[in-house]
Amino acid sequence: MVKKINKADKLVFKALQRAINDNRLHLCLINSKINIPSSPVYNPWEVLLPALIPVLLGLILIWAAGILWGLAFMIAGIMLSSNLVKKKMEQRLFERSKDFFTSSYENCAKLWELGGIVLLNAEDKQKSCVSPEGNWQEFVILNYADLMTDKKEEVTAEKEHEKAA
Repeated sequence: MVKKINKADKLVFKALQRAINDNRLHLCLINSKINIPSSPVYNPWEVLLPALIPVLLGLILIWAAGILWGLAFMIAGIMLSSNLVKKKMEQRLFERSKDFFTSSYENCAKLWELGGIVLLNAEDKQKSCVSPEGNWQEFVILNYADLMTDKKEEVTAEKEHEKAA
């Protein structure tokens, strides 16, 4: 269950977004936990099509050219898709998950509760936070407190500084 969001939570989330966008924080995925039907970033076609297309084309080839040609095509197609297409699908899953995770506080909380997310400090690889056991908010506060500023406050401070000068 997602709790009510207050201003402090919003600042922590904005710091998380800034850290990811500035490449100070790396977002890593555990695909076996995040790419499941209950996940909001799951796409069943990306799981099914890489194996389904070679099998269907192989069946057509079995009917048209014979069993040996069809089975050989199926095996080669499945091996090819499991090596080449799988990497492309993992990259698409990562981009979709990153976009979903950084789009709103609620989405961030949903993915964090699901598990399969690892936040890794880019400057110190020993510092990380794993979902759902870890607390991402504390991790961001401890490592990226300098990013926890409100844009309105920054603009107001800049205007006051210009007036003083």
